[in-house]
Amino acid sequence: MKLKIKKSIMNKTILGIFLVCCFAVPALAQQIKFNQGIALTKFDYQNQQGQNFQGLKPGSGLAFSLAYHKASLIDSTKYRTEHTPLASTLSQSTSMAKFLSKINYDIGIQFTQLNAVGDITNNAFSYQTDYVGIHGKLGFRISLPGQLSINLQGIASLNKIVHGNQLISNRYVDLTEDAQFSQVKIMAGYGAEFEKRFSAKLAGFFSYEQTQTLNSNPVGQSTLNFKPTAFSLGIRFLN
Repeated sequence: MKLKIKKSIMNKTILGIFLVCCFAVPALAQQIKFNQGIALTKFDYQNQQGQNFQGLKPGSGLAFSLAYHKASLIDSTKYRTEHTPLASTLSQSTSMAKFLSKINYDIGIQFTQLNAVGDITNNAFSYQTDYVGIHGKLGFRISLPGQLSINLQGIASLNKIVHGNQLISNRYVDLTEDAQFSQVKIMAGYGAEFEKRFSAKLAGFFSYEQTQTLNSNPVGQSTLNFKPTAFSLGIRFLN
């Protein structure tokens, strides 16, 4: 019964965030991105004596995100007609205006399964976790011939576990009660999107991301850090 209640809470949380982004974000702008793929996660565990545990192996899980995308920090058609200090500066420095026009950002939500497997003296165990979070990405787009582009990104996110189990010695342990998993995970890293524009309204992309946790437990306690590598396919709806 307890497990069913937690699954219900998780489903409602994900659905609620999804609906908020579907209805609130489009009101702000038309550019929306959605991507789905897999995350291969390495668990770095260190005991209280500072020794690294070598028995953990990366596991795979689902990863998807929904985001509002701002394609450029400045609107080249706007700043030419505005009478502000910034517009005046940009009109006098075309190189700066061109640089800022290539900078873009994402603000969105994500769902990631951070999983791992391992064994100790022939005793196998596994970790299965579901995290929801919010993320921000700052990118620099490089245009290529043939309606292609590469978007290089810096990434930061906040993630909270909504469901998780550890299978060990033929029994399951609830990881949402474990402080190493239940704390909000602050993660940062980098990524790249290889994009192809199909029409004036649609582009598709392949995404690669490498992130890791920045926060862990205090010194003197055992620590656990995540290092997920994500590969995904996505679409971007253009203005």
